[in-house]
Amino acid sequence: MGSKSKLYRLEGIVLSRRDHGEADRVIRLLTSEGSVDLLAKGIRKPRSRKAGHLELFSKSQVLASRVTGSWDIISQAEVVQMRARLLEDFHLGTYARYVAELVIRFFEGETDEQLYKLVDDVLARLDVGAEPDLLVRWFEQQVLVLAGFRPEWEACVGEREGDLCRVPLHPRADDRRPYGIAIEHGGALCPDCFTTQRHEQTVRAISPSALSWLQALQHREYDALAQFTFPEKTATELARAMERYIAYHLERRPSVLRLLNTNQMRRMR
Repeated sequence: MGSKSKLYRLEGIVLSRRDHGEADRVIRLLTSEGSVDLLAKGIRKPRSRKAGHLELFSKSQVLASRVTGSWDIISQAEVVQMRARLLEDFHLGTYARYVAELVIRFFEGETDEQLYKLVDDVLARLDVGAEPDLLVRWFEQQVLVLAGFRPEWEACVGEREGDLCRVPLHPRADDRRPYGIAIEHGGALCPDCFTTQRHEQTVRAISPSALSWLQALQHREYDALAQFTFPEKTATELARAMERYIAYHLERRPSVLRLLNTNQMRRMR
């Protein structure tokens, strides 16, 4: 990407596409060095050779030409990995759109190879039938760390007489008192601090089971977590908790969540 020649090659993941003009599209491509918007001219024409090579969520190689003062133009495109299931299955595709939206909102073009590999891995797993609720909850924890918003789930972030509590958190299934999430302070609260701060606007209760899962989601690899049953009740609780947490730090609610919530309500009927 650093070359000054007019033509250059990129390999990346198609995060989003938007129509432009009568027959063109602007393609948001995530690469190992950043994300970039490129113009695919004529891609919406019936006989376009590029169309099948720049599908949403696919990994593709492109040859682009530099344009001063506008989007660089895709001259050629070749798909490396097509994620057809994410296009055909609306439910899975909605999860994939959520993954893409978090990347676009949190990073705004500034990315690195670690994020690229994470997104590639998550989309590939979704495409082959991984449990989407567990996978997306795991992705959220990883992407928050990479974006510089790492939550503190291991020690209490509450305050006592002006000092941080920092009590280690070891939630157990037989705990009788709820823990808390202090969204503004970026982490979890012990039962004592939750009791004293529960009326604050950005403080919410969280069950011992949900907090235990948050700790595991942040620190363990997905394959290790996939061996365990992800309880539906806990999955629903974490989805709501992370929606509030992420919306607070993005200063907006991810738009795809409306579709995700609608899908989940339909499945529960």
